[in-house]
Amino acid sequence: MHSNNKLNQAVRLALALGVTTTALFANSVSAQETTADNKVERIEVTGSKIKRIGELSPTPVTVISGDMMVDAGITNVGELMSELPSAVVGLSPETTNNSIFANGLSQTALRGLGSNRTLVLVNGRRFVGSNPGNSAVDLNNIPAAMIARIEITTGGASAVYGSDAVAGVVNIVTKKSFEGFEADVATSRPSQKGGEEDFYSLTFGSSEGKSDFIANMTYVEQSQVTGAQRDFIRNGLITIDNPLNKNGTDGIPGRIVWDQTGNPILRNYGKTGWFNVGGVAHVFNADGSVRPADLKGGIAYPFVLNSAQNSRYLSAPDNPGDGYNTLEHTYLRTPLERLNLSANWSYQINDDHRFSFESTYSNSKAFGESSPAFFVLSGANGIDPLNPMLTDATRKFFADNKVTTQLQNTYLAANFGNRKYDQNRSLVRVSLGLEGNLTETWGYESYVQKGHVDANSKWFGEMLEDNFYAAIQATRDGTGKIVCKDVAQRNRGCVPLNIYGSGLESQEALDWVRTDAMRDATLDQDVAGLTVSGDVYELPAGIVGSAFSLEYRKERTSSLPDPAMRSGALFNNQSAPMSGEFSVTEASAEFSIPLFAELFLVKDLTLETAFRTMDYSTTGRENAWKISLNHTITDELKLRLNRSKSVRAPNIGELYNPPGQTFTALTDPCQQLRIDSAGVFKTNVEKNCRADGMPQGWSPTNAWITGGSKPGFIIGNEDLSSEQAYDITAGIIYTPEWLDGFSVTADYWKFDISNMIQSHGAQNVVNYCYQLDSLDNPYCALFTRDPATRDITNYFVKPVNSASASLAGVDVETNYKFELGSYGKLDLRLMATYTDNWEQNTTGRAGDSRSFQGQYGTFRWKGRFTANYTYEDLAVALGSSYLHHSVFDRSAWTAEVNNYNEIASYTTWDLTSRYNVTPNLTVRAGVLNLADRQPVRNPNVYNSGEHYDILGRRLTVGVNYKF
Repeated sequence: MHSNNKLNQAVRLALALGVTTTALFANSVSAQETTADNKVERIEVTGSKIKRIGELSPTPVTVISGDMMVDAGITNVGELMSELPSAVVGLSPETTNNSIFANGLSQTALRGLGSNRTLVLVNGRRFVGSNPGNSAVDLNNIPAAMIARIEITTGGASAVYGSDAVAGVVNIVTKKSFEGFEADVATSRPSQKGGEEDFYSLTFGSSEGKSDFIANMTYVEQSQVTGAQRDFIRNGLITIDNPLNKNGTDGIPGRIVWDQTGNPILRNYGKTGWFNVGGVAHVFNADGSVRPADLKGGIAYPFVLNSAQNSRYLSAPDNPGDGYNTLEHTYLRTPLERLNLSANWSYQINDDHRFSFESTYSNSKAFGESSPAFFVLSGANGIDPLNPMLTDATRKFFADNKVTTQLQNTYLAANFGNRKYDQNRSLVRVSLGLEGNLTETWGYESYVQKGHVDANSKWFGEMLEDNFYAAIQATRDGTGKIVCKDVAQRNRGCVPLNIYGSGLESQEALDWVRTDAMRDATLDQDVAGLTVSGDVYELPAGIVGSAFSLEYRKERTSSLPDPAMRSGALFNNQSAPMSGEFSVTEASAEFSIPLFAELFLVKDLTLETAFRTMDYSTTGRENAWKISLNHTITDELKLRLNRSKSVRAPNIGELYNPPGQTFTALTDPCQQLRIDSAGVFKTNVEKNCRADGMPQGWSPTNAWITGGSKPGFIIGNEDLSSEQAYDITAGIIYTPEWLDGFSVTADYWKFDISNMIQSHGAQNVVNYCYQLDSLDNPYCALFTRDPATRDITNYFVKPVNSASASLAGVDVETNYKFELGSYGKLDLRLMATYTDNWEQNTTGRAGDSRSFQGQYGTFRWKGRFTANYTYEDLAVALGSSYLHHSVFDRSAWTAEVNNYNEIASYTTWDLTSRYNVTPNLTVRAGVLNLADRQPVRNPNVYNSGEHYDILGRRLTVGVNYKF
């Protein structure tokens, strides 16, 4: 097992260079070139469990070395994956600030099909997820210093690895041995404040006799980026309904960018209340007196200049007026701290058997933040003109203006501080393995592993809504003391809360309405597997290889929110306890059959087949298969063809999620303005809205329109079944002998996925209800309306097997490595993905298929170029990432609907370097986003951290010392 033959060296070199595996395997030596006393080491390539010496991988594999990550200033696998044209960000610290349970997670999604459809392995084995209820892997848990290489295969691989491998597999191969100690320190500093990152790593190990050992400790601290810290947010682009647009056919754009000096910022709610008296908006001064609201020349909803009758308006960032700046505490990047402890140990029992031990401990702490609690207080909760907490002057003001009933008060609890969400996740994974040789041609690999995750969520600055409502309704008792009006609440300890000013609240009142909340959740994963592989039979063209596997897996999730979360008493989301589990038993067989060899134009033709059966405790029996042809025409030219069926079983959260409260911004499709701009759906929407009780010219109440996010519930569905996916890949690999060091690969790929699990967002649920032919559809049952006002009052977000998708494209990769005489060598690499088709039907109804090709997020072209120059102890790399120009919405749209649809292309450049000062000391330096490229200046996407770099130009510096 310690052999170091030429084949093994060639393979390791190929992997270290980080180029397409198959292109370099063509240069590996054959078995006949090994010496008699040095066995050929068979290797397993991601995408197959057959140990082979062969030259061609059955599926496209891209390999990136761990050292390349470190040299590029990347400390997280998720950051690396986001640079690949074939992948998009699943979740990341840049996209999860508004997620109260998932903030700080880092996940990847091959082909943009979602992180649940990308299988992440570590050393060919499953890794436990980090978000209870979901199997997707948090890439924060694999430290960069432990990574030998990352193998990415695109295309369905369920026949080899089981569920979730629909879009492909990311296999992270860790280092197995190390000699001595290594310390690595790095830092990253953006040119604008916020987003700083510090990295510390210590690795040590030994390789003596039969034993190999490596251990690592990594600590990373990433600071937050707030909206106020970035120019593109401070000077953002805000679109508003065009007040000149009268209907959907007048040719006048439906949206306009409202602009003034400094550019606008949306402001909402009064920090001390916002209420109308005599048709004029008023606010409270800090001392409790009142005055007209000050918009500082801004524009208020419904966007009539100099109108101050509503709590939503736009103003310049340096001239805020009385509203709250919604960007003051918005995180563009969640602050994150993570600690990783990893250790791998193996022991060579004898020449044929080896024992291995892998362990991982990870702790990550992420911190989210959002605005203070906000309320639209009306009815009994509105401003009572006789409330004794009001000043005498204010009560007189109301009397003089003949205010005799409660006033609606739009109130932001700014004095209570922002709401904060802390996530503390701890992960432990232990894997024990035994592998070896059964005969000269047969081997085995077995393992058992256990993974456990504790996810603790704490919410700070929460409001107990019932206590709050009781506390703001006050009266005087018989002694003249101000007390809560509700006697029952008073007996519970209610303390009057004066919100009619600033800083007027007593500490006792704050304690009555404020609280913290907590949820503990766990995820357990147990896996056992056995693979036996070897030669079955020798055909004239070569030996038939095979692999047979058995695997058992069980996953369990539970969550226990505290009583405040469970009761729904908080302003924030309600969360119910959850408990669920599934188990699956799997068996698979795989064969590699050489059909022809050493013929004219057929140097080698091999058939690859695999079949896997899976028996789930939740969805029953599922099958997956693949069939491939690998054709080596000559040493220069190779072809490959792969067809496979893959599956994805529903995860625990999708099946068993209890009702959990959520909030989202909604527009009502039955509002006359929305009907007029409904495009091809206008006829159905208008007909269905009338049938549902909304007359011509109807609009939601002003309180609903200005009331912010609307509450609803997310819930699971135990009737879900598995997704089914069919894909095909056809590729060519060309390595010309006349141009040494050059290779090019091109692969056509196509996916057809049915029975997809789709959770329709609240806005889609409402839209689909009215866009379909009649109200007799499943979506209309997922929300309710107020019988009197017809305002939407509640909704349910529930996963169903309603969706399908079809996508196709081409991956191209070229590599050219050449010597520059005595001046070093240059390695050029270009990876690009062209998306030819990306269609999805979310409803499952005929005619509802929609094309997303060329739309923001599914770009026609994505590319990554790198040029690596090395000269003696110096290495310099120039890299560039490219996103093609796109549109925000490819559906039936006109300028009436969205006249800012075109989104420009986006390119960033990175420059990094490494210098070996001594054999033991290496220094690194680089500038990422060299040109300080900001997100595309478009009102629809300018604040996106999913596809654009929100950190800006940043300097990275690192030092590595071995001893």
